[in-house]
Amino acid sequence: MQAGFNHATGSIIIAMDGDLQNDPADIPKLLAKLNEGFDLVSGWRKDRQDHPIKRNFLSRVANGLISHTTGVHLHDYGCSLKAYRREVLEGIALYGEDAPLHSVYAYWNGARIAEVAVTHHARSTASRSTASNAS
Repeated sequence: MQAGFNHATGSIIIAMDGDLQNDPADIPKLLAKLNEGFDLVSGWRKDRQDHPIKRNFLSRVANGLISHTTGVHLHDYGCSLKAYRREVLEGIALYGEDAPLHSVYAYWNGARIAEVAVTHHARSTASRSTASNAS
């Protein structure tokens, strides 16, 4: 993700996974929320289509812990579908798998953050095979 942010040239940057679970049709919702005066808008996979225990339950526990320890209150830190104003990303260096903490870093740096419910599709077998072939 950091390489993508470094090469992006626009004033607004949209990030999303390539695993076919996020829906690009939700991007206008993120942009509309940005236009309300927010600096970062994070997707919330409200009706998450993942394994109930392995993904959903553990994700809820992690989201609660992150909210409790950071003071940033989002439902879904792990959704990679996000819209950023470029200046929010300046000064934030991403390391490894810390993408779920973008919202926390941005908030701590003074960004106004919001969350909008987005569509979440079940992981397709095509995305799994593509990911495994890329390894």
